[in-house]
Amino acid sequence: MDHHDGVQDHLDALARARLTYTRAWHPLLAAVETEPGVWLMVAQFGEPYAIVRLIEIAKERGYRVVTANEKREDRELIGYYRTLRAATAAAHSRWIRQHGTLGGVNGLT
Repeated sequence: MDHHDGVQDHLDALARARLTYTRAWHPLLAAVETEPGVWLMVAQFGEPYAIVRLIEIAKERGYRVVTANEKREDRELIGYYRTLRAATAAAHSRWIRQHGTLGGVNGLT
C-alpha cells in the first residue's frame, strides 16, 4: 500500500462521517426518560452518569441534577437549573471533566 491509498482511505472515511454527523447534537440526546420527570444521562456504552429530576419549589419548576452513583448517599449534587437543556449540558460537562486532569497541558499549571 502506498501513501496515496492512506490519503484516499481518510477522504472516504471523512465522506462517510459527514453523512451522519450533525452539529445539532446536544447532551439532551443522551437523556433517557426512565419515568415521568426523571431522566438518566447515559454514556455511549450504556453506563449512567447523571440523574436529572423535574422538581417544583415555591410553585416554580426546574431541574435538579446529581451524579448517578449506585448508592444514594454517594451521589453528588451537580446543580439546579431552569431548563432541561441546561441541566443536561451541566451533567454532561461534569462527566467530561472527570475524564481529564485539571490544569494546563499534561496536568501542569
